[in-house]
Parts: sequence; C-alpha cells; structure tokens
Amino acid sequence: MSASKLRLYWRLQLAAHFMQKQADRDLLDNDNITTAQFGVLSAIANREDVTQKDVAQALGLNPSAVTAMVKRLMKLGYIQREGSQSDGRAKILTLSEEGERIVKNTQPPFQKINEQIENILSDDEIENLGDYMERLIKAFR
Repeated sequence: MSASKLRLYWRLQLAAHFMQKQADRDLLDNDNITTAQFGVLSAIANREDVTQKDVAQALGLNPSAVTAMVKRLMKLGYIQREGSQSDGRAKILTLSEEGERIVKNTQPPFQKINEQIENILSDDEIENLGDYMERLIKAFR
C-alpha cells in the first residue's frame, strides 16, 4: 500500500501534534515554557560559546523563530546573552541557574510520553520505529 493511501504524512503530523500538546501542557504547568523553548534550553545546555545561529541549526529552525524564543526565555530569566570574547559581533547564550534547573528537572514530560509509547508498542516495533524515523529525519533534513 502506498504512503498516500495510508496518509502517512497526516498520521505522523497528528501523532507528533498530540504528543507535543501533552508535553507542552506538562511544561507550561510546571515551568511556564513550551517544548520548543525547552529545545532551545537543551541546545544551550552543556555547551560553550553557543550562538543563536548554533541553536537554530541544532533545532532545524529559522533564526527569526529562535530570536523570539530567546527573547522570551531571557525575559523569564532562563538564559543570558553576552558578547563573545573571540568575536565581538557574536552573542553567546548561556543558561541562568534557573535555566539549568529546568533542563535538569524537565525530563518527566518526555519520559512520560516515552513510557506511553513503550506501553503501546513492542520492543521490536519501537526499535523499527526508531530506525524508520531516523531515516525520515535524514531524508528530509
């Protein structure tokens, strides 16, 4: 059967949408951030000299989308932006103590979704799904 007949794009999009909604709900309730904003925090965590351009590339986002998220995260006090010592034009992003706390403690929403997937699919199905998703990510990146 073809991908079109199975409406695979729509099904993938819908599954991702529902999982993101659940994770967003948990993150908003606990830390007042979305999954996209958590992605920015994660891209900054445990790295040195991270710029907004680096974050955009790591997350596959447009730089303008990252700019808006960075401003919001700065306003919340989760990240800081400072001038680079090696490149006067570049701005380096770092996590504040609160941002570090969020990254350290915010695995539960994602873990909860992974546990739900483990309850729905067998180990072999999970492994196959992971392989299929990786192939799709590489093909469309």
